[in-house]
Amino acid sequence: MRNRISKSCISALIAGLAIHYAAPSLASGSEVLNFRVLKDGEPIGYETVEITPTATGQTVTVKTLTNVQVLFLKFHYDHQRTEQWQGGKLVSVETTTNDDGTHYTWQASYDADCYMLSGKGVGKRDACDAAWPLTLWQENVTGKTNLYSVINAEPYVVRTDKVGKEPVLIEAGETPATRYTMSGDVERDLWYGTDGKLLKTSFKRKGYDIDFIRVDANTLQK
Repeated sequence: MRNRISKSCISALIAGLAIHYAAPSLASGSEVLNFRVLKDGEPIGYETVEITPTATGQTVTVKTLTNVQVLFLKFHYDHQRTEQWQGGKLVSVETTTNDDGTHYTWQASYDADCYMLSGKGVGKRDACDAAWPLTLWQENVTGKTNLYSVINAEPYVVRTDKVGKEPVLIEAGETPATRYTMSGDVERDLWYGTDGKLLKTSFKRKGYDIDFIRVDANTLQK
């Protein structure tokens, strides 16, 4: 008999996440990007990206949670990340992650194209390759050839090609977008809106199709 994902459990997970994470902070002027996470078309979790203006740039807070088991495979991923940006340049990153029971906590601080990275579950690294973490919320990441994992800081070498204008179907309807394909150590299909913010990303994990699709806070709470 084939195991199935419990839709009621998934609905409860997403509803709880939406209530806890999704409401935009109007007082601070923050912008919140809300994503539903799908596995083979079934919802398994949620991600929020909160972009808060500062006096010199932006503070970006990312929270991701997926939690479901299919047959003998567990999809439990609990990730929180804070990025500090000044004048469009990355200044620091702090992360904590539970990836299927393996825990990572690390920090990176930048001086122009150079950075120092250290923490729990990762090797200490000093580099000057202008690498960013695999932070996909903004279109500027497509110009990077050096990236590293937001989980364990593993370095990646990638190439990103612009496919062109391609509307993407998200829950708000068909939306104008520009599509890119990332290849190399990381493979992603990426769609960005006219504001340069991520609308959708698709990739494979453990042999399954995973999609992060942009939705609004009200939709996620339904």
